[in-house]
Amino acid sequence: MNRYDKFLIIFILISSVVLYGTMEWFVRASTSEKVVAIVTYREEEILRIDMSIDDTYVVQGTLGEVFIEVKDRALRVEKETSPYNLCSIQGWVEFANVPIVCLPNHIVIMIQNTKSQPEGEDSVIQ
Repeated sequence: MNRYDKFLIIFILISSVVLYGTMEWFVRASTSEKVVAIVTYREEEILRIDMSIDDTYVVQGTLGEVFIEVKDRALRVEKETSPYNLCSIQGWVEFANVPIVCLPNHIVIMIQNTKSQPEGEDSVIQ
């Protein structure tokens, strides 16, 4: 290993740390104090959960019931019926734009900010 290989390894390590730090900052900055979890079944919203209230919710998926637990502004799928239980293995999620996807049950849980949009025009382009 020559000198340039060492420089390349150091450069890659520093770049990785900077990119990870930037991503972590963006995720934390995009999550406000007021967040809701939107639960959808087959792309249709079936439940809107206020993340500031600790509670347990039950929604019906394709394979059975999905139990969702909210505690300390974090959310997880506590129990569900699927072959590999990947939703419940994912664990706690507390930041916006980090989804929980239960593919066999066709359930998607997405945390979103509820703070109002900045002043200005709102338009839809079709």
